[in-house]
Amino acid sequence: MHIEYRVSEGDFVAASMLALRKRSTWSALDYYFPHIFCVLWLAGGAIPSPFNHYGRDETDLLLTLGVFPIFMGLIVLRRRRLKQDYKKMKNLKLHQALDLDSNGLRLTTTDAVARSSWDLYSKYVEDKAAFILYQKLDHGLLIIPKHHLTEGQADELRNLLKARLAPDEG
Repeated sequence: MHIEYRVSEGDFVAASMLALRKRSTWSALDYYFPHIFCVLWLAGGAIPSPFNHYGRDETDLLLTLGVFPIFMGLIVLRRRRLKQDYKKMKNLKLHQALDLDSNGLRLTTTDAVARSSWDLYSKYVEDKAAFILYQKLDHGLLIIPKHHLTEGQADELRNLLKARLAPDEG
């Protein structure tokens, strides 16, 4: 199978967020940390506890609702960090040609050619925007955006990945 594509900044950010959510339990905790922080903050302000004098005083709405700017700030900082990471990865911006077969993968860019076997990858995950292949030894990813694929190519790629790698069901 032969696929040609470019990974845009939006593709990279979306795929990185998906990878963070699906890689492992710890990475999912990192992904959901701002959400958990927000819920705990709101619970601490609304549920009677020593933090709010057991509900005897009026609820301080500024303190209680002040979590939302913090929550948004954490989300914005994460996206900004991912955008900076994308700018550092010059090879993602290049035109990429990926050939997949029974032996492995061959990724060709204008700078280099990289060949890898299926043993390098542990699993894959997909959403409506991309396929992501997780590397075993490090936190590397191979991002394959779907907007460059026809429906037939997406089905063929999905079947090939299912035959070679374990899908991430989590």
